[in-house]
Amino acid sequence: MNSKKARRVTSKQVAQQAGVSQTTVSFVLNNVQDANISEETKARVLQVARDLNYFPDVAAQSLARGRSNNIALVLAKPHPQVFIDEYVPNLLTGIMRVARQSGFRIMVELAENDELADISVNLLRSNEAAGIIVNFNGPSESDVAQLGKTIADHLPIVATDDVHPDVYSVEVDKISGVRKMLDHLLSLGHRRIACISYAPQDTNPHAEERIRTVREELVHANGSLDDELIGYGDYDPGTGYEAMLKILSVRPLPTAVFALNDMMALGALKAIHESGLRVPQDIAVVGFDDIRVAHFSMPALTTINEPDIDHGRLATEILMTLIRGEVPAQKHIVLETRLVVRESCGEHLHKNK
Repeated sequence: MNSKKARRVTSKQVAQQAGVSQTTVSFVLNNVQDANISEETKARVLQVARDLNYFPDVAAQSLARGRSNNIALVLAKPHPQVFIDEYVPNLLTGIMRVARQSGFRIMVELAENDELADISVNLLRSNEAAGIIVNFNGPSESDVAQLGKTIADHLPIVATDDVHPDVYSVEVDKISGVRKMLDHLLSLGHRRIACISYAPQDTNPHAEERIRTVREELVHANGSLDDELIGYGDYDPGTGYEAMLKILSVRPLPTAVFALNDMMALGALKAIHESGLRVPQDIAVVGFDDIRVAHFSMPALTTINEPDIDHGRLATEILMTLIRGEVPAQKHIVLETRLVVRESCGEHLHKNK
């Protein structure tokens, strides 16, 4: 029996057999999109790598580069349904599109309570990640203070909210999206409007800010948001269903319901239908997020589209610039939302009058 270990196949051997440089082998195997390599050459390199049973030594690559091949998405204080919500998968899609082109892999870390600073610093200083993107589920003052600790040494960090003047960020102006939806409902004549939050009361600063915005917009339109018309869900559509049932017990009924995310809106639609009422003839229903199934609800859901994939893509482009030791062109980028009008708001009924 031969006790000697088989020698590991090297990228130099792959390059020699494929008739290309080692750099070309690296670009092909790391799927670097802007390397200007022909499809024929890519196919040849991949076939030779398979024939030789070659696998890149990622640890050795990291050591040679002096940095990790990973970037990390750190989810700060994530809610219990964080991986069911479409937002994080969409964000990751945008991150992945840029990371793969640059030869990076993605790690996902959860930072509970006051773990953000420790996790961020440990990932970067241990060289486990070359840079991090931090996503907040409603940043608190403590979160921002922790983030401040990690930027003192100019570590490559990008946030998905504008939470600190010294931290590069890409955010979506969701509050303007709330106003767009309220303006739309008001233009259709609605003044008695109910609101269903996606989070339990006083647990999520983002959700609370949306409720405050709804209240302010209604006051400006000579209306009001009665406390009895505010429902609180808990991320799952079933909780939106329960919140809507409570709202349906109030008299007079609201003429419209603004669910602060589409999952709550789907639950509200079910509750209204089971109560024998019609959407939008009796009660209009609108949501926020424009998840994939919003187009297929009955009726199709009017909602606010968020550019989540672009959110992740732009944040990662900034992070790649920081990792290269360069200065990004913009410190803070703000993305806009878009109103998507479908049948559930009843606009088509008003047009036909």
